[in-house]
Amino acid sequence: MKDLHSHFLPNVDDGAKSEEMTLLMLKSALDHGVTDILFTPHYIVDSRFEKTKEENRAIFEKMKNVAKFMGINVYYGNEVYCSAEILSLYKEGKIATLNNSRYMLIEIPMNTKMHNVKEIFFELLSHGIVPILAHPERYTAYYEDYNFFYDLRKMGVLMQLNFPSLVGFYGRQAEKMAKMLLKYNLISFVGSDLHSNRDEKYEKMEKAKNIIVKIVGEVNAKEIMENNFLRVIYNQEI
Repeated sequence: MKDLHSHFLPNVDDGAKSEEMTLLMLKSALDHGVTDILFTPHYIVDSRFEKTKEENRAIFEKMKNVAKFMGINVYYGNEVYCSAEILSLYKEGKIATLNNSRYMLIEIPMNTKMHNVKEIFFELLSHGIVPILAHPERYTAYYEDYNFFYDLRKMGVLMQLNFPSLVGFYGRQAEKMAKMLLKYNLISFVGSDLHSNRDEKYEKMEKAKNIIVKIVGEVNAKEIMENNFLRVIYNQEI
């Protein structure tokens, strides 16, 4: 499996607290057969998670070399918190797309509806940036609101599932949503959303993979778990 969403980068957000923790997280990834990981630290305006890609570059390059020595390919991006400033922040070079591609991982509010989400995503798409909605199964304000996700997908927005959701890591409702979003062919990627070596999310990966295959079939499962990740890395059309 290839991991599109993670918080391995140490001391930049609520993820890894030290380089030692990053190493433990990488070892867990290696032990469970994860070959490629996108490091996607949070970027949230007016918060402690406002470090730019330039500020994070040196520590990322160091961790990239360590991961390469271990046999894992790692790439840089952000998990950007949705706001009306996204396009200007991107133009100013403060936030990163995934591996400098056209694809940007974006998170919306967890528990309340954000009424200009579609307008913000439309603006990004109009400028050639493809939003990837992080973990759609976790937004409690949109539980059962499948039309919201259908509308986004018809616009051209892609979606990334946290695979631990499939085995109840975030509760029964998130598990139900994860399975339904897969069933409705709305998911294009998976990620761990790993924040520490204590998360034990990779331990749930094999069971989650079996669930994905059962719901979408082996061919589509490979697209979701492997091929679409590579299309992002090489900035190819999805």
